[in-house]
Amino acid sequence: MRVEYKKVVKVDELAHLVPTRAGATFSQLWQVFYYTRMFKYITYRHYTKIKRSFNKICTYKKLQELCRLGYLKSPQHEVYCATDKVLPILKEAGYIVDTLPVESIGKGDINELNNTDVFVQLTKFEHFYTLIYPNFGFIIPDAFMVQLDRKNSKYKLTFIEIEARKPKWEQYIEKKRYNYLKLARHIDVYNYWKAISTKLGLPCPHIDHFKFSVFFICSLNKKFEIGFKFINYKKND
Repeated sequence: MRVEYKKVVKVDELAHLVPTRAGATFSQLWQVFYYTRMFKYITYRHYTKIKRSFNKICTYKKLQELCRLGYLKSPQHEVYCATDKVLPILKEAGYIVDTLPVESIGKGDINELNNTDVFVQLTKFEHFYTLIYPNFGFIIPDAFMVQLDRKNSKYKLTFIEIEARKPKWEQYIEKKRYNYLKLARHIDVYNYWKAISTKLGLPCPHIDHFKFSVFFICSLNKKFEIGFKFINYKKND
């Protein structure tokens, strides 16, 4: 999350949804918009797991009002997506919106919400910065995480694969491993990051120094090459 500096932006239409006397701020509302757009699909319970203070704004009644006003939409009960109406506000407030995903058009099914469960936990990683969603054709990651250590002027890039048990699961994971090894030798991934880093205002290394990691979020624990890591997240409701 980008919190180094944000321009103070207020929208009169939304003032009644920001209980300033209770300590809420417009900045928190913009953060709610940002996370909602970045995660694509989000539920009420996710908001307070990101930040406890979001409970001042993210009540069911207020989220429904944001839907009525066109900033959010609810494809199913208590599932929310951010519409394009939030983008001008986020941009004015200082957020980088060019790397955010397009407006969601799905229903927010169980797999998408399980992904959001993981995305929320990723925000707790040290130096978490943002998630983006590349598509390389032969492999489509669930997300691409950027961690930015401004103090030491360095960043880390990690592809995220969120995997539930399925038929021939281990063979499926092995194929993903092969495709990431293939991707590491593919110019497209470097060119992709070169374009994204420009949008994020980050330096792009020479191709000889470009590297990334891959996290498999699942209950398997396999030993692949350096750069691959298996993480088992247990759901806490």
